[in-house]
Amino acid sequence: MRSNYIKKLLAKSDRELEKRRENLHSMRRITKLKSVLLLTSLYFVVQVIAALSTGSLALLADAGHMLADVAGLALVLFAINYGRKPATLQHTYGFYRVEILAALLNGVVLILISVYILYEAYRRVFEPPEIQGLPMIIVAAIGLGVNFTGMRLLGSNGHSHVGSQVDNVHLETAKEHEDLNVKSAYLEVLNDTLGAAGVIAAGVIILTTRFYLADPLISIGLALFILPRTWSLMKKSIHILMEGVPANISPEEVKNSILEIKGVTGVFDLHIWTITSGINAVSGHVVVIDRSRSQTVLQDINAILEKKFKINHATIQIESYHSEPD
Repeated sequence: MRSNYIKKLLAKSDRELEKRRENLHSMRRITKLKSVLLLTSLYFVVQVIAALSTGSLALLADAGHMLADVAGLALVLFAINYGRKPATLQHTYGFYRVEILAALLNGVVLILISVYILYEAYRRVFEPPEIQGLPMIIVAAIGLGVNFTGMRLLGSNGHSHVGSQVDNVHLETAKEHEDLNVKSAYLEVLNDTLGAAGVIAAGVIILTTRFYLADPLISIGLALFILPRTWSLMKKSIHILMEGVPANISPEEVKNSILEIKGVTGVFDLHIWTITSGINAVSGHVVVIDRSRSQTVLQDINAILEKKFKINHATIQIESYHSEPD
């Protein structure tokens, strides 16, 4: 008895230590994200002012990229903070979906910006205005420095390691969710370096050859680069809001895995959806031969869903009879 009590105390101590370390790790991630957001926001303002003063459409198009980064970073911070808020009686899933709504709004704004840039570029192709090449190069070079700094901050995420396993599913899910968000923000900043490089190229061409057509051509390329990833973001957001099945999970495979459990004879009304990025849920009815083994079957189902499919939110109803054919 004394030995079991000591083991429980040690396990509790390990869990509390893991939570403290993970909270510290999360605070470091949030601090880095805030630093990158501040840098990116300041540069965005500088870039817009420079674009208006030089008349460079390429700089304005790259500012659209930077706006995507600012919105993406703000969205990540917003999602992390809201994801930690507890559920309420009115919002039983918590506030995870705010991230998806914000992502959808961000996508709409970016598409409108891209359409405007394409329209303005088309107009300038026939009448390219005179543009100052040197200020374009200077501002874009500063942008490269900002992007490299952001990549360095977001890319240096250390992970804590603890010898014992922690059985807190929500802690692990939140950690994975935050890591995915930080990785997404890193990729956004990485992609934006291409925009800055494009503006530098346009500035060099204009400065050396006076070929002003380079500015609208580069801006068209940047706008076309924004559209596919924006459309992909909107599609994912709409798919989640429509409670579609996650792209990395096969309902048929989930069903067959449950049917392989001893004592299970049928699965029906199976629904799989995403609450927010990185957090999936499932509900369904499972027919068993022996109702006395219901708890054992439930444990087996939850274990398979968690380990094989990374689904930690499951609502399973045990049934003894299903009249409709599977």
